Parts: sequence; C-alpha cells; structure tokens
Amino acid sequence: MPSEGQRQLPEVTPGVFRLLLPLGIHGIPAVNGYVIADAGAATLVDCGIWTGEAAGRGTRALEDGLAGCGFALSQVSRLVITHAHIDHFGIAGEVAERTGADVWMHELTSLDITKYRDPEAAVDRRQQMLADHGMYGGELDEASSGLRDWMPVMPSIAEPTTRLRGGESFTADGRTWEVIHTPGHSPGHVCLWSADGRILLSGDHLLPAIASPVTFERGFEPDPMGSYLDSLRRVAALDPALVLPGHGEPFPGGARRADAVERNKRLRLERIWHIIETETLPVTEIAERLFGRRLSGSAQHFAMAEVLAMLAYYDVRGQARRLRGPDGVFRWCPIRAS
Repeated sequence: MPSEGQRQLPEVTPGVFRLLLPLGIHGIPAVNGYVIADAGAATLVDCGIWTGEAAGRGTRALEDGLAGCGFALSQVSRLVITHAHIDHFGIAGEVAERTGADVWMHELTSLDITKYRDPEAAVDRRQQMLADHGMYGGELDEASSGLRDWMPVMPSIAEPTTRLRGGESFTADGRTWEVIHTPGHSPGHVCLWSADGRILLSGDHLLPAIASPVTFERGFEPDPMGSYLDSLRRVAALDPALVLPGHGEPFPGGARRADAVERNKRLRLERIWHIIETETLPVTEIAERLFGRRLSGSAQHFAMAEVLAMLAYYDVRGQARRLRGPDGVFRWCPIRAS
C-alpha cells in the first residue's frame, strides 16, 4: 500500500481509488478506472483511451491518476478489463507493453478484438444490418460509422494473458475480489465483487443515471437482452452495498438500482410488443415510436440496435418474427398462437 504522504486522491472504499479518465467522444466526457492497492503493486480496473499526441504521452491522464494514488505505471501488476469497448480498453495494449501486467479479460472479448482488427469490415457489417432494417442514405452512413471515431484512440490492441470465464478471484490487501460474468451490455462483460463490504465494481453493467444500452450486433450473441436481464438478477441477488460504476459517481443500493434498470428494460419490451401488435413495421419506425422522435448519428445506431436486441428477445422465445418485404427491408410482427 502507498503511504498517506504519497496519496492525493481519496479512497472510495479502503484500498480502492477512483480515476476519472477523459474521453470526449460521442458526448461521453469521462470513464472511471479503479486502482485496487496491494503491497507495492496495484490492480488497475479499466484504463481509458489514448489522450495525447506526443509519443509515449498518450497515457499521461492514466499516469497522473495513478500518481495521485501513490503508484507509478510500472507498479501495475494486473489489468482487469470489464469489457472491451474502447472507452474502457483503449490503452490496454500500451499498459501491458510498458508494465508487463497480467491482462484479465473474459474469453468472449475476442468478439470485440476481432472487430478492431478489421474495423472496416465491422462498419460494413453494421451498415448492412441497419440497411436490412430500414435505414438508408446519409443517415445510414452516419449511424454505422461510429467505430471510426474510436479507432485512433486505441494505438494497439491488447490480448488477454488470463482468459476469464467467471468465478476467478484474486486477493489484494487481504480483500478477495471475484469475477462475475455479466453479459448483456457486452458478451464478455465482467464485474468484480468483494463480499467483504459487499462492493461491486460494475463496469457498464450497472450505472447510476442511465440504463446501459443493450445492443444487438450480428455475429455476437443471439439474445443480449435476455442475457442482460439474467445478469441484473444475478447482481441484485448479491445485494451490493456500494457500486463503483464505469461512468458516474459511486452509489449505494446496488440491488435497488438493478431492480429499477430491469423494470426500465421490461417496460420497453412491453412497449415494443404493443407497437408490433398494432402494425407490422421495420425497426426504424419501431425505434421512432419507442423514443418519440427520429434520432441521429451514434444515438440512432444505439436506438436501432437496442430495439433489435428487444425484438431478438421475442424472436428466440418464438413470440415474434421478421418478414422481408419486396423492398428488401425486414418488418416485425408477433407470432400468433394457433
């Protein structure tokens, strides 16, 4: 553990520090990293993005944050990535190269890593998916190309040295942290749970102010919304006293928040069901009715992809289906019981 004289940042709970790391892309101001202190070493949970131009200084925000906890970058011995979205993962490769840290990531983060190795193919795949569901022209180009904005802030692509499946654990300063697999927001999403104090490092699984987007992406999992709802119930059963989220301020009452988010998602599922019961529609029109307006850019992509995740929820349960119209666009309707 660093001495009191070395610290500038307060602990959010004994032995754990919060780093506020700048983003500024797609309207997201910052991401939280966390430092779990141990004797002479640190476990870093998420790491942010490349934020500088000069060689070797793109990690400055992270290094300054670590210094405020009394650590140098070289003292990071383990890097845990809650999920491989670039805001949480962008400089993981740089951290691993400069520290030799053991990189803990769920085995399903390979889906994101494959996407980053060929981003143009990923953009094309997303564009085709959105076009199949009713989006065209400039709106389609704008909504499908968001990945291009993120690639420059990830100078290298990290590979895990420890591939997680859930249930793994480590001990730091006498406290044990267990890996909880919480798919939904991302197939490879994990949280860290300490039963001592009932503390959850939640990544983007559980946030204080918004319900995390749960999006359908071709080639990933077939039922992300079902996975997310299952993960929320798993976390609620833990009854976290303190949640340390990937964005926003730490907050108490994890079970209460998980229950509220589940109600939010189920309410949207019900609203979508009522929309397609009334009329067979493409996803563009379902999203517009659900959100009350036509969105644009990355917001429109997230709206479309979350509606697709909800329709997939009904699809895998044999309750809804898609029909391709003469214009090549899919439209969705309920499956009526015979």
